[in-house]
Amino acid sequence: MKLRNLLFRLLAGALCLVLFNEFFVYYLVLLECQWPTKPHPVNGQEPVKVMLLADTHLLGPIHGHWFDKLRREWQMHRTFQSAMTLFRPEAVFVLGDIFDEGNWVNQKEFDAYVDRFRKLFHTPEGTQLYSIVGNHDIGFHYATHPYLTHRFGKAFNNTGVTMTSIRGVNFVAINSVAMEGDGCQLCETAEKELRGISAIFKCGRGVGHGCKSVPKLEEYSRPIVLQHYPMYRESDRACQEYDAPQIELYRERWEVIS
Repeated sequence: MKLRNLLFRLLAGALCLVLFNEFFVYYLVLLECQWPTKPHPVNGQEPVKVMLLADTHLLGPIHGHWFDKLRREWQMHRTFQSAMTLFRPEAVFVLGDIFDEGNWVNQKEFDAYVDRFRKLFHTPEGTQLYSIVGNHDIGFHYATHPYLTHRFGKAFNNTGVTMTSIRGVNFVAINSVAMEGDGCQLCETAEKELRGISAIFKCGRGVGHGCKSVPKLEEYSRPIVLQHYPMYRESDRACQEYDAPQIELYRERWEVIS
């Protein structure tokens, strides 16, 4: 009887330990984050609640080990789903590098990649998910191919420059891989789309030309630019924290946009 009670207590303790570390701990940590308690309305509209996610780097079939995948993806899944339950954002923007080997895998492997991503980062009703392309999704500029770009665009409906408006808040998503400025087809297409969106904002401010043929904004606001590569800066020295790694200088057109 004593042995049975001991085994029961050990099993119950182990179960509680697993439940706490694999489920409840995520809620406890995330509860330290809160939306502003008294947000100010913008143009008479309630503020838009948005969550940003970046560099999920789902491991692929080439270099990814199955146990590493299992552990990483379970933790990302639980963190994300816990955040969805607690905060219920209206939109989630994933800022590129969804995949770690998206530019290397074949079509079958890519389809499996997309299915994994959608299962891991499923959003509840009322929350829209937007995915922006990164260099690990279609390759660096010098190594990408129209096929890779088309494949990503077909799965996520975004490979160029797009604008999303939510209650007067305007988000502009940019394919930063296409910002090389060397006149390639990918770059020219993205730059043309960017000029078109620029015209929309200029006309929205009342400073554009030929605005009769330009789509109108429901509500003008300064755009929030979203992309994978950061804008040019020499380094992250200005953002350095006490436990930050050694600061390295960024390379133009490699870690930052030129």
